[in-house]
Amino acid sequence: MSSYYYSDAGSVVKDNEEARQLRYHSFFTVLSQIFGIILMILVGYWCATWDGGYSWNNYDGGKVKYHYTLMTTGLVFLQGEAILVYRMFRHERKSFLKALHGLMHLIVFVLYLTGLIAMIQFKHSRDYFNMYSAHSWVGLIVMVTFIVQYIGGFVNFGFPKTSPEVRAWYLPIHRACGLIIFAVSCAQALMGFAQEAMELQKNNYWFRVCYLSMDCHGAGAVLNLIVLFIILYGASVVYLATSEKYRRQPTPDEIDD
Repeated sequence: MSSYYYSDAGSVVKDNEEARQLRYHSFFTVLSQIFGIILMILVGYWCATWDGGYSWNNYDGGKVKYHYTLMTTGLVFLQGEAILVYRMFRHERKSFLKALHGLMHLIVFVLYLTGLIAMIQFKHSRDYFNMYSAHSWVGLIVMVTFIVQYIGGFVNFGFPKTSPEVRAWYLPIHRACGLIIFAVSCAQALMGFAQEAMELQKNNYWFRVCYLSMDCHGAGAVLNLIVLFIILYGASVVYLATSEKYRRQPTPDEIDD
C-alpha cells in the first residue's frame, strides 16, 4: 500500500508517485524548456542580425523586429510557460500557482500590446494598410479571446471568486480554451514568419540562390529553424498539459479553495 507525506510546500505526495505516474515527466519538461530556450535564442539572433536589427525608428524595419520578438516571447513562449506552471511546480500550493499563472498571462498581454503598437506604427509610417491579411485577422481574434479568457479566469478563480460548483463547471472550459488560444497563437506566429519567408524569397535571400550560386545567406536557414522550434515547443506544451498522468496532486489549501 502506498504511503503519503506532505512536502515542504504542503502538497500531498505518494511515496511511489514519481515511479508510477511521472516516469517521463522530468524528461519532457526539460525537453520543452530546451525547445523554448532555443526558440528564443533563434528569434533574438535573427531579429538582431538581419536587415539592420532592432530599431524603434519608424523609417526602417527595426520596429518589425520588435514585433516578431515581443509576439513570439509573449504569445508563444511565456504563454506556454504560464500553462506549464501547474506541471513544473506540481508540489507548490495552488494559491501560489494561480497568482503566478495570472501574472505571467498579464505580462503576455503587455508584450502583445507593445508588439502590436510597434507594427501599427511601422505600417502607418509607410502608409501601408492594416488588418488586411489573415495573420492580422487571426491576431485580432487571439487578442479578443485572450482578454475574455483572462477576465473569466480572474473572476472565477481570483476575485471575487465564484462558488465551488461554478468553478468546478468552468475549470474544464477554462483549460480547453487556454490550450486552444495557445495553439492558435502558435499558428499565428507561423503565419507571420511565413509572410516574412515570402519577402525573403522575393528578395532572393532564400536557399534557391544558395543552391544555384553558392551565395548563401543565413536568414532563410534561421527562419526555418524558428518555424521548426515553434512547432516543437508548442507540441511539447500541449502534450504535458493534456496528459492525465502528469496531473499535479492536490495540496491542503485546495480543500477550502
